[in-house]
Amino acid sequence: MLLDKLRNASNSIFWKAFLAIIAISFALGGVATYIVSRTDTSAVKVNGEEISQNLFQQQYDNAYRVASERLGASFSAVADTPEFINGLRTEVLNRLINQELLRQYSDQLKLSVSDERIKQEIVTNPMFQVNGKFDNAAYQQLLRNNNMSADAYAEYLREGLRLTQLQEGLNETEFLLPAQQDEFVKNLFQQRKVRLATLPLAAEVAKQSVSEQEIQDYYNANKTKFLMPETVKVQYLDLTGENVAKSVNISDIEIAQYYQDNKAQFVSQGQQHLAHIQFNSEADALDAYQALQNGADFADLAKTKSIDKLSAEKGGDLGWVNAGDLPSEFENAALELQVGQYSQPIKVNGAYHIIKVEDRKGSDLLPLEQVKDRILRQIRQELTATRFYEIEKKMNEKAFEDQSSLKAAAEIAGVEVQETDYFARNGVPAPLNFPQVVTKIFESDVSQGGVNSDAMNVGELHSIIVRVLEHKPEGTRSLDDAKTEIVNDLKRQKAEKIVLAKAGEIVKSLQANGTLPDGISFGDVQTWIYAENKDPHLNNIIFAMDKPTKGASYQVANADNGDVVIIALEAVEDGKANEQQRLQTDSEISRAQQIDMENNLLKSLRARAKIEINRDIINQQKN
Repeated sequence: MLLDKLRNASNSIFWKAFLAIIAISFALGGVATYIVSRTDTSAVKVNGEEISQNLFQQQYDNAYRVASERLGASFSAVADTPEFINGLRTEVLNRLINQELLRQYSDQLKLSVSDERIKQEIVTNPMFQVNGKFDNAAYQQLLRNNNMSADAYAEYLREGLRLTQLQEGLNETEFLLPAQQDEFVKNLFQQRKVRLATLPLAAEVAKQSVSEQEIQDYYNANKTKFLMPETVKVQYLDLTGENVAKSVNISDIEIAQYYQDNKAQFVSQGQQHLAHIQFNSEADALDAYQALQNGADFADLAKTKSIDKLSAEKGGDLGWVNAGDLPSEFENAALELQVGQYSQPIKVNGAYHIIKVEDRKGSDLLPLEQVKDRILRQIRQELTATRFYEIEKKMNEKAFEDQSSLKAAAEIAGVEVQETDYFARNGVPAPLNFPQVVTKIFESDVSQGGVNSDAMNVGELHSIIVRVLEHKPEGTRSLDDAKTEIVNDLKRQKAEKIVLAKAGEIVKSLQANGTLPDGISFGDVQTWIYAENKDPHLNNIIFAMDKPTKGASYQVANADNGDVVIIALEAVEDGKANEQQRLQTDSEISRAQQIDMENNLLKSLRARAKIEINRDIINQQKN
């Protein structure tokens, strides 16, 4: 399913391009803003097609924010440097150019996706499914949240599927030579027999001394190492549906009434063959209904009047529908009809529908006793939601009215005021680790303390209010505070230098006469396999050593724990892989080739393209 693919996509240039298009276009409020708008000065033109300044700035701001979150406390040291800003601008601009080149290339290849395929992607998308079935309400909610029409959303999917076709076409052209596969396996699973002699640093570290001048010089040369990130101490209220549900009670009368009002939900697994005509307004729906009453053909009217373009092409036909596939209002109206009949206009999720039952098979209403527990769960969910939003509203109002603390709001909500220790932006506690909460804590007036935030919805029936108790701005640790750490680091550096020199002399002696000094000995023979990467420091050195010809080869290295190690390489054997390892390796080789082909395609498209970059506009963008 498309959005599953998007969420779990590889690092492919194609999917990065499509994801970026989706993210930016959503943020700008609709695909038309990106495709149609010509009012903004272009940032770049690719074969005559403009990429707007707004789009460039939006992606730059997103990339800047991502870099800030990734680098944490060290971000401030590079954020305003020309090297960082220019590098980020160049990266964003190149990504936008690549996106446009791929879109144009897909057009040249005449890649297309049918409306039927788009419909299938929508109805099978997990985002729009409830209990394993398509939920039109969830689909319509996504459209409303992003101020999109169904046609615009369909075009997003179409563009993503076109890029998938392009990628699949490239993948089909790649191939692997058996000799190449064999060579890769030999190297990846190569085995090396080694013995190790460890020279611990601890004893030598204890012998070292450090002067005050050395400490000062180290501190001056490594101030970025002692940066302290901005930190806060927070109180918060955490209101969840689970808390609210405990106070919800349901009577048998409420269960019976729900059963009567929602019979469509309790039909046994039969099917209805339905059709519909969808309208934006009630007036349009009533006009069409009158036309049907006057003898108009339902299918012809659907083709010309329905705003649901996917079904309109088929005369409004929705095909065979299982119970629960469509909103309950829609299905309840259909159940009231005989086969061949159509309904009066009904309102469902903000639109108006005239529904027709083409056929029906195997549908029987289940008795109340059989579905009572199911109804109880559904009512509890609905009442819990209603009660949750009532409490959330009161809690929010009380937090606004009484800014002295969260105590009054907590009493209204029936929850406890919770408190954190100090934390930085890159170490937010799990209960508060939601983007809008983090932004509120660190980037709003709430961050300075003394005020309550508004209630923030962070999930289904989940709301959080925060209050910053104490705020410590970003800064640099003092020399006194960092002194112990500096002394330890300097002593270790000195000790390591001495021990490395000692190890070097031992290797020379081994190469000359094969002897070790007293107190140092090699351990048992170990088998190292490159793919296992037991110790990254040692692994790289062991597998870079020349194969021994006479006796063992020797090399000095640092282990992951900092100790100095003398490596004795005694034998090298070509790698062998079992069937599972071979399949995985072949897959990795294939993927590497695919990425290489994608990169080569973009190089070729760039070489032939006319790319006009508006340097003045790009250089004047703010951070």
